[in-house]
Amino acid sequence: MKSFCIYCGNSKAEAHQICGSCAATPVTHEDLIYSIIMSYSADEPYLNFLSIEEIEALCEEIGSGGKIEVSPQVFAQAKEAYSAVRSMGSPPLLSKFSRKASPMHMVILVLVLLGLIFGG
Repeated sequence: MKSFCIYCGNSKAEAHQICGSCAATPVTHEDLIYSIIMSYSADEPYLNFLSIEEIEALCEEIGSGGKIEVSPQVFAQAKEAYSAVRSMGSPPLLSKFSRKASPMHMVILVLVLLGLIFGG
């Protein structure tokens, strides 16, 4: 998994964590959604909202002072994926995990659970 800072465009460990380059951390709900969008997994492509090339282009835009611009559909998909765990009537343990885990962990967990439930 590759994650990129929504403030400076440099790579960082995880979407929700502090950036080692600019020391910024996504705080608002919208910032967390953009952080999810700015993550890429070659091993788990179903977690990607943009291609790595699109993310790298956004990183360049951010680096030159621009802002992240994605289609409303991409933002809505990422927002829905992030909100899915919190909005479903999840067990208390899952809700507790959702408050402590990174947004990408929650997306993965939701997809795995849905796969188990509906993939049979």
